[in-house]
Amino acid sequence: LPQAFSHWHPLHQAQYLESRFLLPGYILSSQGDRMAMAHGIEGRFPYLDHRLVEFAAGLPPEMKLKGLVEKHILRKAARHLLPSAILERSKQPYRAPEARSFVGAGELDYVSDLLGEASIAAGGLFNAKAVANLHEKCRTQPASGFRDNAAFVGILSTQLWQKNFTGQEAGAARAA
Repeated sequence: LPQAFSHWHPLHQAQYLESRFLLPGYILSSQGDRMAMAHGIEGRFPYLDHRLVEFAAGLPPEMKLKGLVEKHILRKAARHLLPSAILERSKQPYRAPEARSFVGAGELDYVSDLLGEASIAAGGLFNAKAVANLHEKCRTQPASGFRDNAAFVGILSTQLWQKNFTGQEAGAARAA
C-alpha cells in the first residue's frame, strides 16, 4: 500500500483497493477485456481511459458520492442528456431471465429440443435425467428458486451457444 494510505479518505482507500486488486484480477479478466479477446472481440471501455481515471481519482469524495448516491458528478454531467428516471434510479444488478419465460403454455420448440434427452445426451455435459427433472419442475411450479432458475438458464444457454456457434450439440466438439 502507498505510504500515505492510512491518511486517505475512506472512499479513496476503497477505490484504490478495488482498482488495484479487484479490477485487474477479476473484473477485467473474467468479465471484461481478457474474456472478450479470448473470443476475438475487442471491447472498448471508455471509463478506463487513463486520463479519465486520473481525473476521477483526484476528485473530492463529495463529488463522487452524495449521501448514498454513487457517481454524483457523472449524473450531474449527464442531467441534460438522460431522462430523470434513468438518472435517479438505483443500481440494478444483471439477472438472468426467469426460467418461466422459457417454459409453460407458450414454450417454444427450441427449448424442448435443446433440453430434450437426445440433445442433452449427445452433448455429454449434463445429466439428462437431472435436466428433465429440472425442466419439469420449472414447467409445473409457479416460481422456481434462485438455484433452479440459475441452473435452468445456464443449461439452456450452454446448449444454445454450443449449437449456434459450433453447429454441434453441446460437448460434441470434444469428441471430434
